[in-house]
Amino acid sequence: MNKAPWIFLGVLFTLGLSWWGMVYGPATQLGNESADLGGGQALKPRVGLAQQGEQVYRENGCYYCHTRTAASGEFGYELQLTKLGDDRDATLDALGSDRMKGAIEQAFWLKEYAAAKSAKDEADKAYKAATDAIVAEGQKPPAEQDMPAKLKAVEVATEAMKQAGDKADEAKEALKAKIKDAKETDTDSLLVALGLGGLDLTPDFGDLIGLGSDPSSLTASHTNAVKSASITITKGTEQWAEIETVVRKLKTRAGAQFKLQPVAGNWPDVVNGLAPRQSVSRDFLFDHVAMPGVMRLGPDLSNVGARLVGDDAKHFAHLYDARSTVAKSKMPPYRYLFTREAIGKDDALPAGAFEMTEGEGDNATRYAVTPTVKARALLAYLRSLRIDRKLPEAPLVETRAAAAEEN
Repeated sequence: MNKAPWIFLGVLFTLGLSWWGMVYGPATQLGNESADLGGGQALKPRVGLAQQGEQVYRENGCYYCHTRTAASGEFGYELQLTKLGDDRDATLDALGSDRMKGAIEQAFWLKEYAAAKSAKDEADKAYKAATDAIVAEGQKPPAEQDMPAKLKAVEVATEAMKQAGDKADEAKEALKAKIKDAKETDTDSLLVALGLGGLDLTPDFGDLIGLGSDPSSLTASHTNAVKSASITITKGTEQWAEIETVVRKLKTRAGAQFKLQPVAGNWPDVVNGLAPRQSVSRDFLFDHVAMPGVMRLGPDLSNVGARLVGDDAKHFAHLYDARSTVAKSKMPPYRYLFTREAIGKDDALPAGAFEMTEGEGDNATRYAVTPTVKARALLAYLRSLRIDRKLPEAPLVETRAAAAEEN
């Protein structure tokens, strides 16, 4: 029997199956994927005028004088605690004794008293429920009453309430003693400690931290200090490898909440307000032609869209004649992207036009300058240039000076 046809079909089937599993299948899966910012938020391509403006930007050679490559520099991580967990020992293990002081230690003092007070409140509720049950039992027919059991419940609830009350009183006195004996304790620090402990500023806590028990003495600034409480436990120069263990212990064992903010050092583009992070390849993902730029005769445009706010007229005026808005600008005029028409002194501007004046005094001439489609497309494209959203490979950073001001 000639098996050649079957062998041929078997080889063909095997090759086809391999192609399906190794080429077509993965290509189909990847084809359904869309680019995102790393957290599920879609990274969308330019559309409409902004898409057309990319060609205008290119054909006018803007990339010869402007870059779209915000440079990086050195940075470290600033670790800010915003809320502590309940496990003091795990927090101590994560932070170490050198960081476990001040408002952090005070927060655990306050949490300890808050737990005792919460237990007392629960015991009070249980006692009230037991006494209410006695009243309800007395309203039943005598044959259906089980008064001994209810009385026993009241007895148990009374004893529990007394014990909880004693513990709360002891915790309160212990807290007062700790606050009094602490060398570095002030009201501001204790307000931060309340916030770190996840506690509210009640009259009871107000009295304990020196603000008084009168609700009127607890101002909005005090409440805001508690709500916005945070404490920085790094210098902002530490690298990830230096704090990774601390971060993981705080999150997994101590149950703390925190912010991990990259802080820039020696980042001119960040310091000068040109960009909040470095440029990366993902920023050029939807460009028809990637134009990172040649040199910086003009400012970097990586995040220029965040700066082009307000009235369109001033931005069009800059494109029309840059020196009309920036006296020493080296940017050439792009008047051919506009049409202009002389108008009288009292004439109204046509819709979509802006005013430019040439000459001085009685010899001044008003012009109504109207952007063409190309000018509007170019501005739309420039406004689409933004890198003010973080990416996994390029976190948003702030300068160390700014971080110091916030704290």
